[in-house]
Amino acid sequence: MDVCEVMQVAIEMEQDAQRFYQHAASQSSNPLAKRTFEMLSEWEVEHEKLLRDVHGKTEATDSCPALSELDAEQIDMIAAAGTIFRSALEDVSETLGEDPTLEGAYATAMDKERKAIAFYRSQLDEAQSDAETQLYEFLLGQERGHLNLLATTEEYLNDTHYWNFKQEQWIVTG
Repeated sequence: MDVCEVMQVAIEMEQDAQRFYQHAASQSSNPLAKRTFEMLSEWEVEHEKLLRDVHGKTEATDSCPALSELDAEQIDMIAAAGTIFRSALEDVSETLGEDPTLEGAYATAMDKERKAIAFYRSQLDEAQSDAETQLYEFLLGQERGHLNLLATTEEYLNDTHYWNFKQEQWIVTG
């Protein structure tokens, strides 16, 4: 696949994920899950814009643009997760109740992220230039961050006390 073909597939994947996250956010009554899905949807919109930019520049020049030529913002997932947790937890009591609307949502979301990771990893293996390599590594990092955010929030929702214990364990172990 050439870069334009890869971008077409990637755009479709981003649009699909975007629709899924919007729907999951609208269905969730849990503030943490809702905010997580809203942020992921926003990030997928940004990814789609980036991919369209890559596609357009590749068609115009017949080569993949360098990452530095693109408006590619590296999202600090740890900071973003902190923001999501803080804003969501302001809206809930100490214990988050079970949310039946989340049945399967996290599993589906993580599956989508894993498929995106596998897709970009396969493209990285076939990259024809440094620009392509940098682009696919950037996209891989973003998708891995999404997966990590989903895993972290799901773990929190499933077992809040254990999650807090794990986060504070470094105090005990030094």
